[in-house]
Amino acid sequence: MGNPPFLGGSKLRRGLGDQYAEKLWRCYSGRLPGASDLVCYWFEKTRAELASGRLSRAGLVATQGIRKGASRMVLESISASHRIYAAWSDEPWINEGAAVRVSLVCFAASGKIPHGLTTLDGNQVDGIDATLTESKEFRLHEAARLAENLGACFMGSS
Repeated sequence: MGNPPFLGGSKLRRGLGDQYAEKLWRCYSGRLPGASDLVCYWFEKTRAELASGRLSRAGLVATQGIRKGASRMVLESISASHRIYAAWSDEPWINEGAAVRVSLVCFAASGKIPHGLTTLDGNQVDGIDATLTESKEFRLHEAARLAENLGACFMGSS
């Protein structure tokens, strides 16, 4: 999914009209800042679908602005509960004569990452953070039970 038209947060009202912009901001109040780019609303909608279990993974196109300012909040929210498993932080995008730079972001519910690999700009990495740079942070919320340990137990010292 892409972001045409490429509307930054400051252009939403002008591009969509007062009534639509106000309704959008009310609907996403508390989840996104009003200054977020239009594409952030699609990222947040997708994050909610992952959280509900109706979706296991997704990939979206955004302008590079998603990596900074108010727009980055949606990637922080995704990173907190899911995993960005593939991203291209700075790619050319030419559409009907308009040349822009975009970020491509693929994210998934824990355990739903294809092939178990995480790649950033085509290179395997340990993790990807909300700025679409490599993260080596330990992610305890992704810990899972090992089938090999089924039926085993440990009481510790007693």
